Amino acid sequence: MLVKDYLSYTFMEKITFIINPIAGHKKYKTAEKYIYRYLNLKKFNLTIKYSTKKGDVEKISREAINNGSNIIVAVGGDGTVNEVSTTLINSKLKMGVIPIGSGNGLALSLGIPLNIKRAIERINLTNVKQIDSMVINDSHSINIIGFGFDAFVAKYFSKESNRGLLKYIYLTFSLLRKYKSKEYTIRVNNKIEKIKAFTLNVCNGKQFGNNFYISPESKLDDGKLNICFVQDFKWYQFFFLITLFYFKKIHFSKLYKSYKAERLMVKTKTKNLIHIDGESQILKNQVNINVRPKSINFII
Repeated sequence: MLVKDYLSYTFMEKITFIINPIAGHKKYKTAEKYIYRYLNLKKFNLTIKYSTKKGDVEKISREAINNGSNIIVAVGGDGTVNEVSTTLINSKLKMGVIPIGSGNGLALSLGIPLNIKRAIERINLTNVKQIDSMVINDSHSINIIGFGFDAFVAKYFSKESNRGLLKYIYLTFSLLRKYKSKEYTIRVNNKIEKIKAFTLNVCNGKQFGNNFYISPESKLDDGKLNICFVQDFKWYQFFFLITLFYFKKIHFSKLYKSYKAERLMVKTKTKNLIHIDGESQILKNQVNINVRPKSINFII
């Protein structure tokens, strides 16, 4: 090896792509092929790893960091992004995403293309933005924490073998009549309030995914939580609300209310069914959430 080639190799950034084939459905095969084709291999020392079961992504990410990778790229949806980002909090390491999941809410909030080739080209440029993340009890979120109806849908969606937008839409409409709005006690900005909400969301990003905006005014780097809820409504108002969500106008509805804060407490009479970045979980009846300002170095 020539000296200049050796020096070039030595100073290459070590990058690991972690592919989640479940999130990617059939797109993951294309993603791997395009990584080899379009990634700048003169700039990066490349490793590709596959997850095979739940919890694998975080484990693989930690192993990659221990082996010297300074860029970890999640190839999947918001759940995959969540697992990778957990390993990078408050570090100097960088994170990227190739969004091939069902919703890709965080990627869309960051302006990252859904086109795989163009997403890889963004990684080649390595422009970095520091973004916030959120702490929820002992867990971590990077995009959206949801209580209420969207958590109810996420529970059923997680059991589906074939995920996608059409499946999510089908579940939304089929479960709508089965769900009843819940009562919550929240403490925000040193005030306690009791609310009855169809859905209650704590947002870092702007959207669930697929350009479905729950928090159009959210900013990923302002050091604040965006806390928003949709009050109980009549069935015939549902379609109008859907339109407002899609056109980024939900915050103009009288049924919508939001706060900005650095922390939030949510309390219910029973355990909380929630979703964290689209992944369904059950937590205690009291949930505490706060923001970690500019804690992830994200390639945009």
